[in-house]
Order: sequence, then C-alpha cells, then structure tokens
Amino acid sequence: MKLVEACLLQEIPPGTSRPVRIGTTDIALFNVDGNVYALENSCPHAGSALSGGNLCGKVVACRSHGWRFDVTTGELLVAPKIAAKTFPVVIADSKVLVQLEA
Repeated sequence: MKLVEACLLQEIPPGTSRPVRIGTTDIALFNVDGNVYALENSCPHAGSALSGGNLCGKVVACRSHGWRFDVTTGELLVAPKIAAKTFPVVIADSKVLVQLEA
C-alpha cells in the first residue's frame, strides 16, 4: 500500500469537503474538527458524489437522495452494513496523504 499526496491541509478548512482524483480513484475528503477523512466519492445508492453534500459534524448527506453517511466510518446511518469505501489518511508537513491499495 502506498501513500499519495491528495492536497494541502489548508485546502480543506474544518467543516468542508473537497473532491480529489488520485489515478483513477475519485475520493471525497472531509475535514471534521481538524481531522481529515477520505471516502470513495460515490454514494453506494446511485453513485452521486458525496463531496459537496451537506456536512454536519461527522455526517454528510448525499446531494441526490439525502442518504446520510458517517464520514469517519463510511457507514450509512440507518443501515451500517451499507457503507462507502474508506481510505486511511495521514497528515504530514501540512499535506493530506491518502493510502491507496497497492
């Protein structure tokens, strides 16, 4: 597994999200109180982007149908067995690094 630079930390102020593309993977980054979380930027329901959805605390609502996900786990709040894929995040030297599979 390797860490890939996604953006600078300052590009994701607390309480916001940012879409990034790393290779062929679309990722939504979320800053929750200074902690950054990464989810696949696709709602498991219909594929809508999760970035730009209403972020309230650690919960983001899908812009298309309102499905609400915990960005710290990727889990759908009403059915935790349904989840968006998550990626580990490391902050180093003010850079947001995302761990991708091999």
